[in-house]
Amino acid sequence: MATMRTATLELLERAKLPTEQALALAQAIELEVASQREAMVTRSDFLELRGEFRSELGPLKTDVAGLKADVSELKADVVQLKADVVQLKADVSELKADMSELKRGFAQLGNDMLEWKSEIRVEMHAIKAELVRWVFTVMLGQTAVLLGGGYFILSLLVA
Repeated sequence: MATMRTATLELLERAKLPTEQALALAQAIELEVASQREAMVTRSDFLELRGEFRSELGPLKTDVAGLKADVSELKADVVQLKADVVQLKADVSELKADMSELKRGFAQLGNDMLEWKSEIRVEMHAIKAELVRWVFTVMLGQTAVLLGGGYFILSLLVA
């Protein structure tokens, strides 16, 4: 058993306990402390746990660093995705503008085609009228040739 400290015994005697009771009480406390020493954590236990934590902390630090790198990469991907979305929105706006322009162009083409159709009809009517004039002119010329030839033949026969 451990030796009792005299300061402990003096403290108990100052509390006006009889010496035998103070001695018994101090011994009982020492016995309890001694029996509980095995259950108590010592500095070496803490140092041993500290070493275990450090050995386990290394892989955890590596994992955290890997996660940080993954998060950084993910952030870069998100930034790129945001830029792609902005570009896509700009492209869609440009496409809408092009579609509007194309619709206006088709509407103008439809109007132009109606105008051209009217002009073609007028031109065709003019060509038809010119063709009829030429046909009548040719017929008139043939009639004149036939009448001239008939007059010539008749004038030879009558003479």
